[in-house]
Amino acid sequence: MNGSPEKKRNTFFFRWIIHLFFFNPFFFFQNATAQDSLVARYCKSILPEETRSLLEVLTSDSLEGRETGKPGQKKAAEFIAGYFSSLGLKPVSHGTFFQYHPLSITANHGFNFEVNQQYFLFMKDYFYLDGYADTMIVLDTMIFVGYGISEEKYDDYSKMNVTGKPVMFFNGEPQNKKYLPGEKTKPTEWSTSWKKKLAVVYEKRPSLVFIICDSLDLVIDSLNYSLHMEEFGRLNHSPNAIPVIFITRDMARNFYPELTEEKPGESKNKIDRRGKPQSFVSKSSAFIRLVSITGQLKGQNVFGLLEGTDKKDEALVISAHYDHLGKADSVFYPGADDDGSGTSVVMELAQVFLQAQKGGHPPRRSILFLMVSGEEKGLLGSEYFVTHPPVPLKQIITDLNMDMIGRTDEKHDSLGIRDYVYIIGSDNTSKELHDISEKNNSLYPRLRLDYTYNKPGDPNRYYYRSDHYNFAKNKIPVIFYFNGTHKDYHRITDTIDKIDFEILCKRAQLIFSTAWELVNRSERVRPDFDREFEKADH
Repeated sequence: MNGSPEKKRNTFFFRWIIHLFFFNPFFFFQNATAQDSLVARYCKSILPEETRSLLEVLTSDSLEGRETGKPGQKKAAEFIAGYFSSLGLKPVSHGTFFQYHPLSITANHGFNFEVNQQYFLFMKDYFYLDGYADTMIVLDTMIFVGYGISEEKYDDYSKMNVTGKPVMFFNGEPQNKKYLPGEKTKPTEWSTSWKKKLAVVYEKRPSLVFIICDSLDLVIDSLNYSLHMEEFGRLNHSPNAIPVIFITRDMARNFYPELTEEKPGESKNKIDRRGKPQSFVSKSSAFIRLVSITGQLKGQNVFGLLEGTDKKDEALVISAHYDHLGKADSVFYPGADDDGSGTSVVMELAQVFLQAQKGGHPPRRSILFLMVSGEEKGLLGSEYFVTHPPVPLKQIITDLNMDMIGRTDEKHDSLGIRDYVYIIGSDNTSKELHDISEKNNSLYPRLRLDYTYNKPGDPNRYYYRSDHYNFAKNKIPVIFYFNGTHKDYHRITDTIDKIDFEILCKRAQLIFSTAWELVNRSERVRPDFDREFEKADH
């Protein structure tokens, strides 16, 4: 029997439902596919011409290199705040887009260090902590004393009288088994030996002390974030303090023009091989002006809020630093990649999320678009932010931070790879966050994710060197997006014409798609900090 017409209709409807759920994957995954489609749609709204127009303003002459506390930085802050306001973001702190943070910096303006007719710049080529009386020093000789160690079995000063004369030595200790005293350290690390070195050299009363560093940035980080600063401050402000100046290897070579260019490095290598001192004296010409004036200035963090819907009390932070090195006399540092690239992307992402909101797709969680100043002075703006948060830290689910994302580095250039980005943090702070990043990248835009700098003990220490670190210290999961360094890093040649806006926007698409899922998923990501990685912070 064929059955009644009504029964046939019911049977057909039942079969149609079965077919829809089990044989039509589009229907079964309709919600997920719709979300993926939305992400792809809005990713396509991240445009090279828009990021370029923003970066043109940030790198313009009128902003004078955006040095924290200076007029150029304040103009940049006004530009960013005006842009946030025009989009419709909400001010967070007392009706303003600004958060002011105090700043005490060494007023070391212009070219104050000349060595054999070559000029060098503060915090790029050399660094010292303030506290010395204003003074001008002219040098005609330099004494190289290896590692600056004086002990029973090894003495760099054994044949040298350094009283009243400038001395120079390498950071660290001889990497030789014949040298037994003290704890062995890697060249880029600090140990307690530097205190012994300074105690010895202070007793010998030289006129000036230069310490050669493999990485000036790492030394500055170490001094800014440890008791070393307190110890140096005590020494600097003591009566008859002897100036201690940290310099790069490249700068050290310029003190020895009459010798082979690598003379200090060659002597160091001999010490490491033989375990015996290799001290020497050389003629040199140097003009130094130490400036001790400190100014109580104010930096400005700029942030705007896009309020969420049903989970608006939780917030995602999307951050970058907009400050740079400023200018020296008439020469300014545009900082197109560092970090004009990240700044322009945060501004562009804010525009795209507002576009999505107006299109009927607001985020479930709130988004705080954060621009910090003072990064180049030691992560000062982000440090102030986490100690004076406009929203409780426990409500911040993640920080997605970008610092230099508009260029490629030599490693990838040599391999012919453009579509990549370094990922730092992620699984060291939340494995769930790492998986979300990986998944979204596989869908769009499919970059090569490079985790080279994401390893515990990485000698470059990038995990500790940008603003995400102040969030990570507070157990907030982070991802740091980075393109690696290049020859224009911290130079006047870091210009907008070298920015690859196509790859900049692809990296921005990855950040957007990751952010989209973080603010719209049911549960916030779980913190899962890697204990081994945290041990690497020394």
